[in-house]
Amino acid sequence: MEILLLEENGYVDFRQEIGHLINAIVAVLGPELAPGSIFFSRCKSVIAEISSSNETATLLESVRFAQQLVLFAPQAVPVHSHVQGLVPTLFSRQPSHRYLAVSTLRHLIERDPAAMINENIEENLFSMLDGETDSEIATLVRATIIRLLYTSCPLHPSRWLAVLRNMVLATSVTRNTSESLTSSGHDSVDSTHENDVYGEDDDNMISGPKQEQVNWSAPISSQFSRRNKHLRYRTRVFAAECVSHVPVAVGTEPAHFDLLLARSAIAKGTYLSNDWLVLKLQELVSLSYQISTGQFEGMQPIGVQLLCLIMDKFGMTVDPEFPGHILLEQFQAQLVSAVKTAISTTSGPLLLEAGLELATKVMTSSVICGDKVALNRLFLLISRPLSDIEGLFYPSFADWVVCKIKVRLLTAHAAVKCYTYQFLRAKENVPDEHQQLAPLLANSSTLLGKYWVGALKDYFSIIFGLHSRINHKPFLDGIQSLLVSSKVQKYLDEVWTLILQATALDAAPVEFGADDSEDVHEHMFISGRSMVKLEESDFQFLWGQSVLVLFHSHQSTENGSVKMKLDCSKENFFSNIVFYGLDNPRPCDQVLPVLLSLTTEAFFSKDFLSVDICQELLQALIYADCSGAPVVSLFSKVIYQ
Repeated sequence: MEILLLEENGYVDFRQEIGHLINAIVAVLGPELAPGSIFFSRCKSVIAEISSSNETATLLESVRFAQQLVLFAPQAVPVHSHVQGLVPTLFSRQPSHRYLAVSTLRHLIERDPAAMINENIEENLFSMLDGETDSEIATLVRATIIRLLYTSCPLHPSRWLAVLRNMVLATSVTRNTSESLTSSGHDSVDSTHENDVYGEDDDNMISGPKQEQVNWSAPISSQFSRRNKHLRYRTRVFAAECVSHVPVAVGTEPAHFDLLLARSAIAKGTYLSNDWLVLKLQELVSLSYQISTGQFEGMQPIGVQLLCLIMDKFGMTVDPEFPGHILLEQFQAQLVSAVKTAISTTSGPLLLEAGLELATKVMTSSVICGDKVALNRLFLLISRPLSDIEGLFYPSFADWVVCKIKVRLLTAHAAVKCYTYQFLRAKENVPDEHQQLAPLLANSSTLLGKYWVGALKDYFSIIFGLHSRINHKPFLDGIQSLLVSSKVQKYLDEVWTLILQATALDAAPVEFGADDSEDVHEHMFISGRSMVKLEESDFQFLWGQSVLVLFHSHQSTENGSVKMKLDCSKENFFSNIVFYGLDNPRPCDQVLPVLLSLTTEAFFSKDFLSVDICQELLQALIYADCSGAPVVSLFSKVIYQ
């Protein structure tokens, strides 16, 4: 080997082939390589020697040597030593070197996540990403950051929030990056001490005049920090996306989402890390709000979606300082302000859609409990787009994007109505803020009823496979297309039962007299006033679909031609509204409230219901094996009429 290395003919190519040979040896004998062994020391010395030439090809073999050790001989070198050698290479001028360095770091994260957690390479990776010009390498860096996020976030969410906050909001990462690299012992981009990385050798193996130090390139500060004082827009957007991963990346440990459990865990000291996300909730909400209302329009939807995720994760977290209240009530101002910013005439479709989703979650939670002004303001916000919903059009976006916004808007109104009726059914102790919504809901019901029925007809056209043969103008434009219908169905699957219930609640025939006394309305309708006015054809449609659900709830439709989603799990955000008061809901429970609303005296008085129709309903209920208080109440109403 010494003779070969001393040969000057074909210097670069020859040394590259020697590097190939060493890496092949590591791949074959990797598990047998022991730290400190003579053979392993010889391999290290050869790699150090061929790398001393500062040639791209030989330096590539040096980086590949580190990768081979990680893959085939993880026991040979500590993780920390690998990281010390790989981080400077992230800023190499050679794309092949950078690619190998990032991929090797990802292998380390996958092989030894516990060791990589404390290496604190997050900022280094973001710094590399900010200056990366190769799209393939940039994609790999983003994937590596996400992998590291999910690996270390369960133990160190506060560290990630601090890093990501700097990336999203700070004007410069120059100081942090250079200091972190210097503190880790990295003085130059492509230089490091071979012995520092792989350990010192006691034997005098293959030597050369430049064995002790491999000097590759210029300092990191000249390559990254001097290039630009500010992070690129794309880097900040990705950092914001990473923030949106944090509530999921922490895992399912309950203490991350329960302040009482977090405090108990800290007091007992039963966990290695007492870094719980709930302790940083204020920082998380603050950062999300800043993203959602910041100057970059492309980042605003990410911030609003993150606030929606926070509502999902912490919506039921109690505030131990104020019994009967939840933690998120402290952040009512930020949440309402974010909704107000998102639902605007100047908002783009992505921001508007996210704002409608956030408004729905806020209005159907106790975040604004007792605040009549805030609830009224939010309802007016989601009511403004109703007048323009039919003409909604975004020329730069696909048809399904417009359809999704329409569905979100109708879902927001449906959720608010159904949630309000949970309180109105109680008759007593109805919160003032929800009592005031009843007349507002009645005022918009005529328009909403038309749109709700239109959306439901479009949905059932899709699940019956009739959307391509629609000969009338659908409410959801473009559903005749397979692409649009498949996108729209995914959203409607989650909310169609909610919209169906909202349409039926306090519905009445179009011919039902408005001149009846208030006592009649108070007796007949839950809210004391009629809501959606139904034509007989619309009533028959709602009735027929409800009976159809009863039949399908008793049999599997997985292999059937009708792809109707009958989900009664609690995972869906709207399940608590659709199945309110039911501990173990069944699929048939989705339509029982609808049938109760469609069997009121108002529909019998206008001959919308007959004895034959009621007999068919009885047969469907028996077939669906429905039982319980709602069924008894339904039978009682039918018999009474």
